[in-house]
Amino acid sequence: MNTVEILELDARGLPHPEPLERALKIIYRLGPKECFHLVIHRCPKALLAIAERHGLYFEICEASDKEWHILFAKNSSDTLKKLIKRYCRV
Repeated sequence: MNTVEILELDARGLPHPEPLERALKIIYRLGPKECFHLVIHRCPKALLAIAERHGLYFEICEASDKEWHILFAKNSSDTLKKLIKRYCRV
């Protein structure tokens, strides 16, 4: 994953179940050279479980009380760890 296209979704404030629905649309079509960056108001446990079942890798951090950043990718890579540092101090 040398060059990565980052797909973005800011789902903060969207009504339930819109964040999950929108995130799943992106996750299901995620390509091998793409990374999905989700910003959301809480930890989306159901989405993380679905991502795990589909063999996706992810990095997650809580930037503040109502701001979570999650990066998803099909390939395991140090790139996710580097990218998450853009959004959080981890």
